Amino acid sequence: MSIAERLPAAAPAHPADRPPRRALRRLPLLLLPLAWLAAWWLVVAIARPREWLLPGPGAVAETLWDERARLWFHAQATIGAAALGFALAAVVGLALAVAIARVRAVDRALYPWLVASQAIPILAVAPLVAVWLDYGPAQVMVAFVIAFFPVVVTGVDGLRGVDPAYALTLRTLGAGPRWTFLRVTLPGALPSLFSGLKMAAVFAVTGAVVAEYVGADRGLGYLSEFSTAEFQTVRSFAAIAWLAAIGVAFFGLVALAERLTLPHRHRSVRPPWRRP
Repeated sequence: MSIAERLPAAAPAHPADRPPRRALRRLPLLLLPLAWLAAWWLVVAIARPREWLLPGPGAVAETLWDERARLWFHAQATIGAAALGFALAAVVGLALAVAIARVRAVDRALYPWLVASQAIPILAVAPLVAVWLDYGPAQVMVAFVIAFFPVVVTGVDGLRGVDPAYALTLRTLGAGPRWTFLRVTLPGALPSLFSGLKMAAVFAVTGAVVAEYVGADRGLGYLSEFSTAEFQTVRSFAAIAWLAAIGVAFFGLVALAERLTLPHRHRSVRPPWRRP
């Protein structure tokens, strides 16, 4: 008797009797923000600080609605700069990753300097960029500088992590280097590359806000700094809430692109005796 025949046959469960596993997995994702809001409300209710020091969640929600037009005006500037910086980081970062992974001279000459550049605080570079460039290009450039390094590092690791046996097999069958790269090496590096792109998407929003802090006349970073200086802390909290939502949206869009590009990574494989 085979092992499969010895296994007890599981009775097929009715779809209505199965627990909503997907909903249960997402439950902590919903409970954490609710717990954070409850703790925030409790601190404000007990300590009763002044609104300019720590506004309550209700006051922030009211400001989000009452000043929605103003917040959206500044959000457009931040979204535009972050999106352009991220797109530039994705293109340049992938090109550098390919050059570093495939050309040894570029690896030795460029990669150490890229690593060393990340030790320079972006707050020290952003004012210089704002002086050299106008407001719009400076904001995009700072977002690019922060976002492109994760793309380069994860791209290089992904390209180098592909098993060379696959490429060698295709070359023995007559495939050229370009075809092998596009069909084997690049697809094999996509899981690692998407990890870097998701980090870069969030970093691009951070870079755009940093540029707005050092010199801008619009943007959520500018609005937050200006509101804090006027002791309008509730408006500053509203701008921060917008920034958090933008960062989550950027991350979610890249994650969606990853799911569509690499559906096999998100497909659960069950043993035959557990399949319905």
